[in-house]
Amino acid sequence: MSFPCKVIAFGISAGGLPPLKSILKMLPGDLNAALVIVPHLFPDYRSHLDAILENAVFRPVLRIYHGMHIVCGSIYVLPEGKILGIQDGAFILSERPETEKINQAIDHFFHAMAAEIGSQSIGVILSGAGYDGIKGAKAIENEKGVVIVQDPATAEFPMMPQGLIAFDHPDYILTPEEIVNKLTALATANSPQHQ
Repeated sequence: MSFPCKVIAFGISAGGLPPLKSILKMLPGDLNAALVIVPHLFPDYRSHLDAILENAVFRPVLRIYHGMHIVCGSIYVLPEGKILGIQDGAFILSERPETEKINQAIDHFFHAMAAEIGSQSIGVILSGAGYDGIKGAKAIENEKGVVIVQDPATAEFPMMPQGLIAFDHPDYILTPEEIVNKLTALATANSPQHQ
C-alpha cells in the first residue's frame, strides 16, 4: 500500500538503548516519519521501555496494541512476547512462538514492513548481540527501502551491526549522530534515496 511518510524501524538489543535515546533526542520533533522501536525483550517480563523513552525524549511513546493505526510523527514500541506485522496501515500483533528460542523480532518486522510499505521502509540496526535483522534487511533492500547500521566501533555490543555488515550490504554505516542527519534527510525527501 501507499503510505504517507517513511516508517523508520529501530532494531535494538544489548547496548542499544543509549544510542537509541541519543538518536531520538536529536531527531526533529516534527519529523515526517513514524518511528517503530523493535527491541529484544524477555517474553514474560513486562517491559517499561515506552515509559523510559518517553522520559528521555519528552514526547509520547506508544506501546503498540493489535490494530493500532500508524500515524506519521508518532513513536511506537513493540511490547514483550509479541511479533509485529503491518496490514492496511495498522499494526498486527501475534504471539511470539514458544519454539523460537532465538529472538527474531527484528527480522519479523523488517520483513512485514518491506512487504507492506516497500520503498518507504527504513531499517536501522543498533548495538546488539546475535544476528537478528539480516534477513529482514535484505527484504527491505529488495523493495528499494533503506538499511542503516550503527558503526560497530561506536556500539557497546557490535555483533549485530557486524553481522549485518558481513552478511548483507547496508546502505549506510554511521555513528549515532550521523544516523540522525541521514534519517532527517531521508524523511524529508519526496522520493526514496536508495539507488
